[in-house]
Amino acid sequence: MAPQIDDPFDDLLTLEDTLYTSAHAQGVTDGARAGRIEGRIFGLEKGFEKFAALGELHGRGAVWGSRIAATRSTIPPQSTKPRSKDEQSDLPPIANPSTRLTSNTSLLYHLTDPPTFDTSNNETAVADYDDRFKRAGAKAKVIERIIGETPTTANAEQGSQGANVRGVKVEGKKGMKGGKGDDSMEDFAGSRLIG
Repeated sequence: MAPQIDDPFDDLLTLEDTLYTSAHAQGVTDGARAGRIEGRIFGLEKGFEKFAALGELHGRGAVWGSRIAATRSTIPPQSTKPRSKDEQSDLPPIANPSTRLTSNTSLLYHLTDPPTFDTSNNETAVADYDDRFKRAGAKAKVIERIIGETPTTANAEQGSQGANVRGVKVEGKKGMKGGKGDDSMEDFAGSRLIG
């Protein structure tokens, strides 16, 4: 039996397959890495949005609680000491706060208290967050109905004309720099990145 001699052209004839296999393996590892990075960024964005919404509910609960406390604090009509600018509240007091309103406001505040949330990334922490956020949103709606205000009417009554209220888009010539100006995907005229 004659010894088998390696064909010198084997490397050249299988070059395409070798390059394809190595490029595919490199693409899989790069894609997995990019997917992890994109997933992490997406998770951070969604987590930030969730906690920002939670902060909004917590802030509204704190404001409603302050308005209830301002209603209950009784100041003698003829006070000898004038109140300083720091002591005065710009918040309108809530007329005749009921015990139901007080208990719902207290529950909303405690449901959305940030230090009581577990920020670990596991199923129980996420389920607890979602449950408490849903309950807090329902309590906020109940409080809005009791008081008789919505998020947009509360800010409009305060006179914040330039504030970006939820559900209201602030428009005007102030922000337009040319182009369509309709904030569409093709409107690059106002971009600071494009000269």
